[in-house]
Amino acid sequence: MPRKAAGAHERALGAELRGIREAAVPRLSVTAAAARLGWSKSVLSNLENGKRKTSPEEVAALLALYGVVGRRRDELVERAGRARGPGLWERDLPGLPPETNTLAGYEHEAVRMLCWEPLLVPGLLRTMHYARAFMAADGVDPRDVEPRLMARLRRQQVLRGGVEYVALLGEAALRTGVGGRRVMADQWRHVLETAELPNVRVGVVPSAAVHPGMVGPFLLLEFRVATPVAHVRLQRSAVFLERADATPYVTAAARVEAVALGPAESLRLIAARAEELSHDG
Repeated sequence: MPRKAAGAHERALGAELRGIREAAVPRLSVTAAAARLGWSKSVLSNLENGKRKTSPEEVAALLALYGVVGRRRDELVERAGRARGPGLWERDLPGLPPETNTLAGYEHEAVRMLCWEPLLVPGLLRTMHYARAFMAADGVDPRDVEPRLMARLRRQQVLRGGVEYVALLGEAALRTGVGGRRVMADQWRHVLETAELPNVRVGVVPSAAVHPGMVGPFLLLEFRVATPVAHVRLQRSAVFLERADATPYVTAAARVEAVALGPAESLRLIAARAEELSHDG
């Protein structure tokens, strides 16, 4: 069964602490390290797997045991302090499903994201008008639309950072009409503008291509130390898959990316569609 997703901050910090323990000389097992600190094995195991919040004091004790000093020690202790408080994306916010907050936390921690959408515009590339029109078609409570739009706008700021974002969309998505011709023309122009960012790459997957992504959309998030997480949407919720559960999506992502058209040809198709929609037909 898929596991409940760990918090993004806890998961990233735990993975780094596990890596430090495994690299320590002499190397310490979870059991040995926990015993040296007077902890149970489950406490340290849960900490390393991001399943429990930790404290600056606990992290300082671990780093002392592992012989970590100086700037790296200070950075990790400071990160433990940040993780204890509920950040904006660690709280359940009005109008937003809990998985939105979890997703945004993972997006903030990721170093690479690959989003595959066979029929829709990838989430972080959607304009407000497109997103609003799709929410209406999807039956979102009108009271929740504005909070979700504002949350999406805030999430999109992650693209202005260093994360590598690969947006793959099905050729059929170019022919969808969410919100009408004007909304779609503006949407495709926005995709073209965002694709100019050095960390953003957009690819169109031909309808004739056969690949595992034909099963449905997904988002694969990769991290500096922690293992990848797959985000898979359901009709009214979403699941986050880790470790062995995420492995099929790692494979699927590579195969979908392999059959996508190159950036130049993909952007040419998108530009042609935007131009076509800009004229009354």
